[in-house]
Amino acid sequence: MARKALLIGSQVGLNGVDNDLKAMTAALERWDFTSTRCEGENASRAGILDEYERFIGNAREDDALVVYYSGHGGYAHDPDLGHGTPGPGTLQFIVPTDFEETTEDDFRGITAPELSVLLARLTERTENVTVVLDCCHSGHMSRAPGLVRTYPRPVPASVISSHVETLRREGLALDLWNPPGNPHAVRIVACAPEERACEGENADGVPMGYLTDALTRTLGELHDSGLTASWATLVDRLRHRVNQVWAGQRPEIEGPARRIMFDTREIDPLGALPVTEIRGGVRIAGAALLGARPGDRFVIMPDDSPEPDEERKVGDVLADRVDAQAAYGVLGVPVPLGARAHLVHTALPPLLVHTDDPDLVTSIDSVAVLGTAGGDLAHVRLEAGEEGYTIHDAAGPLHEPRPSIAAVVADLRRFARARALKTLVEPVNLALAEPVTVRFGRVSDGTTTPLPRSGATIHSGQSISVEVRNDSETTAVYVSLLDVGVSGQIASLYPSNPSGLRLDPGVGYVFGSDDYTRALPGMEVSWPESVPATAPREETIVVLVSSEPTDTRVLEQRGIDKSREWNISRLERHLCMIGASDGRETTSVRGRPVTFSVHTINFDLDPRPAPIGENTVFEVDDRPSAPTYSDHEEVTLRLSNLVVHHNRASRGPRIRLDALVLTEDTAGQPRHSVHTERFNDIADGEQLSLRDSDVFRGDAHSRLDVAIWISQETSDRPDLDALLPQGEQVSVDIVQGVLDQALDGATAVYRNSLTASAAAHRAQSFDVRAKDFSFRCTVSGPSENR
Repeated sequence: MARKALLIGSQVGLNGVDNDLKAMTAALERWDFTSTRCEGENASRAGILDEYERFIGNAREDDALVVYYSGHGGYAHDPDLGHGTPGPGTLQFIVPTDFEETTEDDFRGITAPELSVLLARLTERTENVTVVLDCCHSGHMSRAPGLVRTYPRPVPASVISSHVETLRREGLALDLWNPPGNPHAVRIVACAPEERACEGENADGVPMGYLTDALTRTLGELHDSGLTASWATLVDRLRHRVNQVWAGQRPEIEGPARRIMFDTREIDPLGALPVTEIRGGVRIAGAALLGARPGDRFVIMPDDSPEPDEERKVGDVLADRVDAQAAYGVLGVPVPLGARAHLVHTALPPLLVHTDDPDLVTSIDSVAVLGTAGGDLAHVRLEAGEEGYTIHDAAGPLHEPRPSIAAVVADLRRFARARALKTLVEPVNLALAEPVTVRFGRVSDGTTTPLPRSGATIHSGQSISVEVRNDSETTAVYVSLLDVGVSGQIASLYPSNPSGLRLDPGVGYVFGSDDYTRALPGMEVSWPESVPATAPREETIVVLVSSEPTDTRVLEQRGIDKSREWNISRLERHLCMIGASDGRETTSVRGRPVTFSVHTINFDLDPRPAPIGENTVFEVDDRPSAPTYSDHEEVTLRLSNLVVHHNRASRGPRIRLDALVLTEDTAGQPRHSVHTERFNDIADGEQLSLRDSDVFRGDAHSRLDVAIWISQETSDRPDLDALLPQGEQVSVDIVQGVLDQALDGATAVYRNSLTASAAAHRAQSFDVRAKDFSFRCTVSGPSENR
């Protein structure tokens, strides 16, 4: 039996892919794998497919194989469905190094159906296959630390649909495509379909994908521990590791997760650990895999005890030291043969704070749920000024200055509890087996617009809904919704059922609907007065699904009520620990073994009210989820390289381009600028010459939004400026309506929110490829305008 790996890396617009491949090569080498690397120019579409074909051809029945990809993931969005909603017109793809050479007739990505067929052919050779994808496989841009591993711009669904249809005609065995997943292969992905995968500097200062960094370190721990572990155990450890860096990314596993790593045999998930005697105490192997820390307590049980039991226990061990291989402590009695250690008391991970003030360092390090760290590793930083102390995250200050150290430390405690809830993951041995579907959307006039579960933007005053459906055929579940606000406050979004709303098998419920009228007003979100409204910030909804009722009110308590100590579940105990005033005090995780799952919804809350009318859907929408606010800047916005690939928009020899630019004046009042260009005798594939490429030239304040339409021109109809109502505030939807009425329809091609402040220093160019047109949009500042 051979162990072989195919490692694919496409470093297109990323920094950590090459380091990912080096780390994976070294990590797998320790497990006796021989790796073939496909990178650089060889990681083109053709190069990747050729290497995959050779990998399949060389596979043998008893081989253990790994296929790994690091790079961008992208998507084609079905225009009839919401972003992230699965359907026949929504497909994911990976981005090879030659992806920018894509044309309408030559798609250079590699789609999910193609990858699925290749994997199916590989598992026909051997069923011992593991796939690792360190990329996003949903389509959105978002605010996040480091670089997001989603391809920056969505590709029209028609391009990929045409590509897949071509593959079908050419004989691709699409009957091997299994959208739910290959039952013979373990598949580890960097995040859930609606989340974001990122890269950044790791603890050693090396840029890497968060998943790959956690995976290679965990593979090393497992190899050194000598334990026999399942993939489920490994992914549980990955989640804890990744969540400590960024709470918005949750690694997922698909397929036979109970398999022993790099084997086809299955075992139960790791729940207890072997104990051996050493000089001066005991060694608990693999404790780091359960996230153990110094101060955690283990119960030592005989080998025939599957659960901790106070009456039959051998004794207790308080961990005084934990390293990558084991935890160490004193038992005080001999260790019986086959004894196992069960983690029963644990502690929350600390919120790491950066500050150079020695008085602040002393105060922070004295609080159990807090710790100090260097700037690159810290979650927040603390600044001291004339008016007091202020907590800052990557987006800026989180509150007004506090007059004393005690006051700001109280704020830090609150943010520590919020972070602990956002990073909550179910232990591998308590994972809920029942399948659940969670959908998120924005509500307007009683209807829902589907949104991705990560990366969407919600404006203050808008309403949202969350739909949860129990997909089990036999078992009821209980659902609680907890909101972690931008100020760190934790609140229940369904307080009338503090122990969870019961959902019977096959039943769904929309949070935000009226239980009596069945109307859908939604749940309104608002910006808290305590947080400066300087920029959008991430808000999180935690969807907690459990097998039994779970009292979420314990989050508001100051600790565990000793009279209830044996009456609450392990999940409730963990929630108690999060809600405790100290939080890091050792808190028992014993109790009823209630199974549960955690689903998170992360969206950017914008303090500004939503623009009037936001119903127009553009073929290419490049608006970032958190545009940067800018000061007074002189900017120019130009269009160039306009090419008509297929003139389906007008179906005639004459077309027109209309552009709308929205910004604000010095007083913060909205103002707009419009531009119209006309083209005659056009032909497919022709590059058109613009009469005036300056769509906008002038001062931009706070924002610079651009929208572009293409429509048919059958006669010399007025320019857009003459068509708009005079003296009224203009919006994108108003322009869409005017063009539809005056021109018998217009195609909304492109939408973006550009950063004027960045343009003051260097020009920004955006190459846009819509369904039938492509062009370049450039915004530049004063230095380029002179």
